[in-house]
Amino acid sequence: MDLKEALIFLFFGSIILIACEPSNEEIDKNFQGGLSFSLDTLYFDTLFTERGSATRRFYVRNEHQNALNLSNISLGSSSLSPYTLTVNGKRGKEFNDVLLLGEDSLLVLVDVFIDPKNENMPFLVKDSVNFRTNGILQDVKLVSWGQDANYLGDSVLTCNTHWNNERPYVIYKSILVDSLCSLTIEKGVEAYFAPNSYLYVRGSVHMMGEANSRILLRNDRLEPIYENALGQWGGIIILEGSHDNRFEFATIRNGQVGLRVGSPDNDTIPDVVLKNVIIENMSEAGILSFTSDVYADNTLINNCGNLVVGNIAGGNYTYINSTFSNYSFDFIRESPVAYFSDYLVQDDENTIMEDMNLFMINTIVYGDLENEIVLDFSGETVARLLFSNNMLKTNNVDLDINDNILNEDPAFVSPFNYDYHLDSLSPAINMGANIGLEIDLDSAIRQDNPDIGAYEYIVE
Repeated sequence: MDLKEALIFLFFGSIILIACEPSNEEIDKNFQGGLSFSLDTLYFDTLFTERGSATRRFYVRNEHQNALNLSNISLGSSSLSPYTLTVNGKRGKEFNDVLLLGEDSLLVLVDVFIDPKNENMPFLVKDSVNFRTNGILQDVKLVSWGQDANYLGDSVLTCNTHWNNERPYVIYKSILVDSLCSLTIEKGVEAYFAPNSYLYVRGSVHMMGEANSRILLRNDRLEPIYENALGQWGGIIILEGSHDNRFEFATIRNGQVGLRVGSPDNDTIPDVVLKNVIIENMSEAGILSFTSDVYADNTLINNCGNLVVGNIAGGNYTYINSTFSNYSFDFIRESPVAYFSDYLVQDDENTIMEDMNLFMINTIVYGDLENEIVLDFSGETVARLLFSNNMLKTNNVDLDINDNILNEDPAFVSPFNYDYHLDSLSPAINMGANIGLEIDLDSAIRQDNPDIGAYEYIVE
């Protein structure tokens, strides 16, 4: 082939290639139909200021058969916007000349970082993502709520600290209430804990919520996927020497352990008192205590990856009108709801062994295992046990005494939806002993013949 023939061949080959270019790659500079979007407004959950958000996304679709040149993708507030875009793997506030093939889509990622405004109430943070295509301007709205907070972490609290409910508290690393000091948490306070953060208590903590203004301690991720996720923060650790801890109308959620109590002493006075408390979604345990003194009434503990209640190596424990329940909805478990023991074999094979006083009255211990309450005693200590008017899921026939009800379904309204109120046909209704507890977990008045469990069935 001489030079002339080669040039002719290349010329006609180019024509063939051009003619065969797929239509979805041909840019239509005149199309006025615009783009379509997977949503018109992208909403973020309430976000704490000074902390970045999770990434949200939406899709941009070109429904035209030919390609379109998105001449500009930008935020309405440009470089001042708290939002940031990611387009084709690149982060920024503005992008030019983005090619979108015919009948194809483009993923746009959005995240936001909100500066504080020194305001107690949540405030609205709005912007838009603007798209310009062949002179047509379209947008997707961006909406967030910002919330200023009190940030604490990696610190020893000042003695006799008070938390009020003006702003939430965000604990990004662990904090300590030192010996001879106290932390008082007032009604309505909300505290949000980052992963692996703990509240350590060597002194005392007083959570003083009210029925219509509960205290909330939970994980700091507010997206719906984390609403009931287990193990998202550490928990509350009651250290040796701590005493006079009181939890009233408090809800503790989504940690590793709700309360870990290790405060042995020489008396039987409760070092931890729980009244009208909810502990749920713990990856390890709701209450895990060692040779300690704990009192609880109107307390609901549920949905824990291991134990709901574990009282180990002796101690003094009283549970009245409480509900301890576990169902394996989101995890597989082998441990019972409640485990009580007078001994503990340590890693070095030394054994801690102490007497135990255990009193359980008007309490439900129930779940989907065959045996949900285990009494594991060495026989070498004094174990004083009183079980009366309880509903227990157990194969221990020794507990078939004192008006206990064994192996009957308490008929909760909906454990899957965290509703442990009693259904109208529950066998727990009117079967409790009247021991003078006037209200239930909701602060509803208990009847003269009270129900078993944390909730009194109320006829509407």
